[in-house]
Amino acid sequence: MRGYTWIVFKKELIDTFRDRKTIATSILIPILIFPILTFVMGVAMQGLFDDVESHVPIAMIGEESGVADFLLETGLVDIKSEPDPMTALKELDVFVVVEIPPGFSETLQEKNMADLILHYDESSQKSTMALGTMQGLITQFQQEVVRQRLIDLGMDPGIVTAVKTESRALAEGESGNPVGAMLYMMLLPLMLTMWSAVGGIPAATDLGAGEKERQTLEPLLATRASRSQILFGKYFAVVIASVMGMLASLLGFVLATILNPSVLASGGIMPLKSALVIAVACLGLNFTFSAFELAISFYARNFKEAQTYLSPVTILVMIPAYFTLYLDGKLVPESYFHIPIINTIAIIKEALARIYDPRHLLIVGIWLCVYVGAALLFTRRMFNRESVIFRN
Repeated sequence: MRGYTWIVFKKELIDTFRDRKTIATSILIPILIFPILTFVMGVAMQGLFDDVESHVPIAMIGEESGVADFLLETGLVDIKSEPDPMTALKELDVFVVVEIPPGFSETLQEKNMADLILHYDESSQKSTMALGTMQGLITQFQQEVVRQRLIDLGMDPGIVTAVKTESRALAEGESGNPVGAMLYMMLLPLMLTMWSAVGGIPAATDLGAGEKERQTLEPLLATRASRSQILFGKYFAVVIASVMGMLASLLGFVLATILNPSVLASGGIMPLKSALVIAVACLGLNFTFSAFELAISFYARNFKEAQTYLSPVTILVMIPAYFTLYLDGKLVPESYFHIPIINTIAIIKEALARIYDPRHLLIVGIWLCVYVGAALLFTRRMFNRESVIFRN
């Protein structure tokens, strides 16, 4: 970039970052949104886990048995005395109702299998999660009964344990809770892709339709700079704004990880190789969307019309982003590397999973070059049409 292109670029970049709306939209919001989002998620998740993992409110129906004593000894449940336990379950005063059928204790004493019923509300997330907690506790009760029966028979209780399992993480050195690591793998590609695409919208709107509305484009066209030099000066200014938006979202993500480590486990430090792959993939989106957004902005008659045309871009990016939200970075289908936007998300997920398949990188790299080339040709065509430039 040199000559008049450089002069136009500097002028547009200064104008862009003088605009408070651009700074707020492209930098401040991406930085703040992630820490706020994870704080809210952390409070909500902690409240949910506190309710269903300790002191779970339950009610019991049926005869007195050793089940109630066992459950109270665990310290994980609160047995409430409700006149109508099933109504209390519907109103979520209790999360689970344990029904002890008649003859339960006698059946156990006769060393037979006794039935026990757990009632829960499948429409309630808390009740469903509490069911899992109660099933685990009842399994412990059953194991205790079996152990006592074996002792009564003079047998070693360990005889019923044929296999002892031990869980070990595959990757060494990883830290953080599994839920946090899963959120990390889901949200980071989503936010990077989204802000790579929409981060340049405020700048594109102002440098295209905004200049037409202020009637400052015509004097710029009358200078010695050629149309290509003016176009590329504006284009690179939009790209810089888009990259700033992407970096701001990444900074916000890092802040969220530091401020809320219990919600958003980092899964370890990202290797330099992964960071480079992700940076190149996001730059491809920055260059592609900046060109299309500038072309649409030139086409619009005024600032408001440009905002109307460019607003759907956010939805356009969110559809593939949500489509791949649960995509496993280690099991990406081959076809995904040929679909626009999805292929960028797929390569980011692979990089986060520390997979660097040269074939996948080459396929996505070629497609990104095609997208950038097509977008630039389209933008140049729009900027060279008098009917578009002077449409207002």
